[in-house]
Order: sequence, then C-alpha cells, then structure tokens
Amino acid sequence: MIKETITYEDVPVLTGQCAICKTKYSADHERAIEGEQNTLSRLYLNSAKYLKVGQALWVDRSFSQTVWNGLYSFHASAAAYTKYWNNSFRRNLTVQSKQVTWHQIWQAFVQESIRSIASTSGIDLVLQDGLSIEEVTKEAFNVLGANGVIRVAGEHSCSECTQEYKATADIISSSSAASANNDEDMQVDDTSVQMVVLDGIVTGPSVCASVRFQFKIEGLFIKL
Repeated sequence: MIKETITYEDVPVLTGQCAICKTKYSADHERAIEGEQNTLSRLYLNSAKYLKVGQALWVDRSFSQTVWNGLYSFHASAAAYTKYWNNSFRRNLTVQSKQVTWHQIWQAFVQESIRSIASTSGIDLVLQDGLSIEEVTKEAFNVLGANGVIRVAGEHSCSECTQEYKATADIISSSSAASANNDEDMQVDDTSVQMVVLDGIVTGPSVCASVRFQFKIEGLFIKL
C-alpha cells in the first residue's frame, strides 16, 4: 500500500459480506448480486479513502489525486509520471526491487477520475463487475461524459473560449496550404467555434512561463 509517498508491505485488506444478500463491501467499492440472472454489479464509492490500482497494490487518495493532477496539469503520459515517481520516491520503498508500473499509474488516474467526476456530478457510478480497465473507461464515459461536454462549462461562453469561425488560419505554412485550399469541398457551418481539447503532448523550444501564446488554427482557438 502506498500512502502519500511511502510504501508499506504486507498490509491486510479486509472485505465484509452481508450474510443475507451476499453483498461484499471493500474499501473502494461494493459488489452486489442483482436480478434473476444473478449478475454482479460494482458500485464505485466516491468516499473511498483508498483505491485498488493493481492486483496487489492499494493507494490512498492523496497518491491518486497527485497522479490525477500531474497528468492533467503537466499533460504527462502515464509512463512519464511513472518514471518521475520512481526516480523521486523509490528511496521510500521498503523493498527496493519493487517499482510502480505505468499500468498502476494509469489505473490510479482512471479510478480517481471516476470518483472525482461522479462526486461532482452527484452520481453513484454502478457498472458490471469484472470489467477490464479499458471497458471501465468506456462505460464510465457513457454515464459521466455528458456527451463530451465538460459539465462546468456546459452553459459557458466568453470572448476567450469562443471565437468566430475562420475558414483558413491567419498564418498558413507551405505544408498546410494544400489542406486549406480544400475548404471549399467541406460543408462547414459559419458559426462560432468553441475551444477544444487536443490529445497529445506539445513539444518545442523552451519559453518563458509568464508569456502566454495564442494561436488561431483553422477556426480553433488554442491557448498555451
């Protein structure tokens, strides 16, 4: 078990079970038998103090929230955060041969995301028990994703995040000129364009962190 930055070995994990309905109560979820088909469902506890992020690894919410903030704030990959954590805190491990894996970091990110979003939305997420982490991610998005709209920004609009649509960018490089010429072949509504989330890591020359760069790329307003 990892508590903050310290790892503890041989930590007992207790699970309770109702003698009548056979519901099992774990530290981060409840598993119940439902329906005539006796299917197993899992309730993800928003109030959990510890999360299971591997076959034999539990972490406290301080650890999972740090992972969550790191991947969001620094746009770090699970592999990059794994290397950072092992390099920074491995000295606190009681068994030096063991390291946190990127699979466990990704699991912590998903599990913390589910609790944080569900808690903010006032939803108790219940999914089929025994799903893989990939299936959990897809099913959780169907319930919590709000059709791809960030809940806190659903009714928001301002001069910074909403821009008038532009068929072409202000600056077109030679490599993008060919694609810009094909705009006439596209059916695009001439409406306002809201900012979007770009998936990936932006790399480039070092710049002063106090300088804010703004780019308008083919109708997308991007702020770095």
